[in-house]
Amino acid sequence: MHTRAQGILAFVIILTICIAGILHFSWWAAVAGACVLALISLSNHPVSYRALSDGASAPGVLLLSSLLNATLTSAVALGAGRGIGWAWGI
Repeated sequence: MHTRAQGILAFVIILTICIAGILHFSWWAAVAGACVLALISLSNHPVSYRALSDGASAPGVLLLSSLLNATLTSAVALGAGRGIGWAWGI
């Protein structure tokens, strides 16, 4: 079940990735952040699995959606951080 602590942790991870972009860290910061975001999402799968009516493809769909969501979120956060760093002249 999604808790407030998971939401706060996800926010902190996204903020950290954005700050890593501002400081021009490598893409490995986004990879590490994506892994943590994916783990947070995967911990919510029992709730999502029960919500899906089709049980045959549910695990694959949930895994793929978690991985894509975490990857895109961390890449955009790092890109936004690099854009902010460029605008601030860092």
